[in-house]
Amino acid sequence: MTGWRPTHAHLRATVAGFGMLAFGVALGRPDLATLATGLALVAIWGFATRPGSDPVPPPAPGRLTVHEDEELSWQARVSGLPPRGSLVAVHPPQRWLDVDPEDGCLVPTDDDGVATAAITLRATRWGRRTLGEPGVAAYDRWCAWRWGPVSIPPLELTVLPVTPPFDSAAPAPHPRGLVGMERASRTGEGTEFAKVRPFQVGDRIRRVHWPVSARTGQLHVTATHADEDTQVMVLVDAVNDVGAGHPGRHSSMDLTVRAAAALAEHFLRRGDRVGLRVFGAWGVTRVPAASGRLQLRRILDTLCLVEPGSARGEDALAARQGLTAGTLALMLTPLIDPAATHQVAILTRAGIDVVVVDTMPDEVTTDSDDPALVLAWRLRMLERRVELDRLAALGVPVVAWTGAHDLDHVLRDLTRRAGAPRVVAR
Repeated sequence: MTGWRPTHAHLRATVAGFGMLAFGVALGRPDLATLATGLALVAIWGFATRPGSDPVPPPAPGRLTVHEDEELSWQARVSGLPPRGSLVAVHPPQRWLDVDPEDGCLVPTDDDGVATAAITLRATRWGRRTLGEPGVAAYDRWCAWRWGPVSIPPLELTVLPVTPPFDSAAPAPHPRGLVGMERASRTGEGTEFAKVRPFQVGDRIRRVHWPVSARTGQLHVTATHADEDTQVMVLVDAVNDVGAGHPGRHSSMDLTVRAAAALAEHFLRRGDRVGLRVFGAWGVTRVPAASGRLQLRRILDTLCLVEPGSARGEDALAARQGLTAGTLALMLTPLIDPAATHQVAILTRAGIDVVVVDTMPDEVTTDSDDPALVLAWRLRMLERRVELDRLAALGVPVVAWTGAHDLDHVLRDLTRRAGAPRVVAR
């Protein structure tokens, strides 16, 4: 609705005031005429002070990028309002969005005819979504005329997954690159001490170890391990989302996405090359392995596009495309669909070090009254336990994701196992 329209209060004052005044004069009732005089004067004053121009609505808010549980202020600035008027703004609440205040806010107009209403929004889940259309309405000083309500174009919000604290001091199993913080198996220019050896042509003078040289009578230098990086591929299982719909709880997809963001940030901060692949979701591009802060933003933007269960039945052999022996693969999955176990087996058979991060929530239960559904869930949990035993038999470590924890013992075991010979399929 555009233009100024009379409010219900103004219409009531007009009808009641002039109606009682007419009856009082016609019936000779001075008491009715006296009571109607005040309402009639208010109605006349309201007609006389009708605003002549329409306000200027706020522009479209555009797009905004925030993190989970990060608060932002949505503001509606309307100009051209009558002095001493008021502005009402309401933002509709929706799922995964907290609005404060939920009933909207009322702000007065300043002397320049400008009013700014602010509402606090907080996105509680990752994703890319379009918020509901907010509305604004304006009133004059007597609340006799109303402009609006006018709908404002919705805000396009990109919510990046939060990265919980994660730290690991263990090295990666197969450093292969040229730069990074991983200790290589060969000696070279680095920072970590390897051994003391005799001087060779080409060694730098600053590497001379004078105590050993003075004791043996021959120049000795300190050798260090080369600093290299490794390739880490984060594999996200988006075939199923278990536990969704419980307020205040996390689903398996929530844990998977947040764990992927935390692992990617950790390895990128160490200087490694990190890539991302998502299985079971359409419209999600593969992020090739790279390093740097820009790579982290690419990964977070890709995780926001994940729609679980939108692309079922993918070929399990696709998990091996482009991955070579020596790559550290982190499979984040709730281990509900047997295809995830099949992918892990294929990667392990190809000589790729795989760490399975179990993202099944602990509080997932079956609340259905259907005994067949409850029995089916129990059978699937038993099959899941058998699959975990099979993964352990294959030598694949499975770590439950509980938030702020580390994978030191798993990565150290993989590093020791990487030095042992083994047979792989080519």
